[in-house]
Amino acid sequence: MPRAANRCGAGDEHCCHLGRQGVCRHLEEGTVPGRRWACGLLRRLGSWEAVHGSPEYAADVRPFWDGFRPELDCGTWPGPGERCAACGEVG
Repeated sequence: MPRAANRCGAGDEHCCHLGRQGVCRHLEEGTVPGRRWACGLLRRLGSWEAVHGSPEYAADVRPFWDGFRPELDCGTWPGPGERCAACGEVG
């Protein structure tokens, strides 16, 4: 189940790395009060469900997850029992 908010982006680090693609093109800095980093798609579309259904996500982000961990996506990372090395969030 997607999280509405998590620790990623509240501090100096973010989890928006897409392997060889580098940092996600939808990552924004300083656009959401109280957070240094934010997902521009989430900010604009309002929910992870809408993000996952968007053409931008399908083109720019989903291919990374399909090649890395197809059962996960932005909003469900890290998976159950896993810990993100960037922000410390535990799934």
